[in-house]
Amino acid sequence: MYLMTPALWPALLAFLALSAPMVITDARHQRLPLPLNVGLLVSGLVLLPISSRWLEPGHLVSAAVSSATLTALFLVLFVIARGGLGFGDVILIAGLALFGGLVSVFAMFCGIMAGCLGTLVWSRLRKHFGKTGLVPFGPGLVLGTALIMLIPLPVGI
Repeated sequence: MYLMTPALWPALLAFLALSAPMVITDARHQRLPLPLNVGLLVSGLVLLPISSRWLEPGHLVSAAVSSATLTALFLVLFVIARGGLGFGDVILIAGLALFGGLVSVFAMFCGIMAGCLGTLVWSRLRKHFGKTGLVPFGPGLVLGTALIMLIPLPVGI
């Protein structure tokens, strides 16, 4: 079974509808709008249990573990880093991990690492071409999560 089952389409549409404006806003203004961020988290908490009744029960556990673990990790990074990683990114990862965690905890970590690596490469390229300023972290997180959700991986790997 793959994640792109029709039963999950309402949840995935909510993911796309809420994350796309966040990527654009974060890329332009280095801000993640709180209403969209909270909306993503709430839609994951509400829609995923409803939609996933056609999946095995372990998938919701995987989503919850992914969300809790990555949120705690990003909260620690937020406190330690003091700049670069904003609290909006911490809230964002809680919602993203609910959606991406349906695949598996390991796949979600891989998606986030891919997003972090993409952000690092983007930052270095900007610096190489003489552009300064902060590089937003949200687009990389969203794209890394979308990557693992859209690639037809077997659920539960």
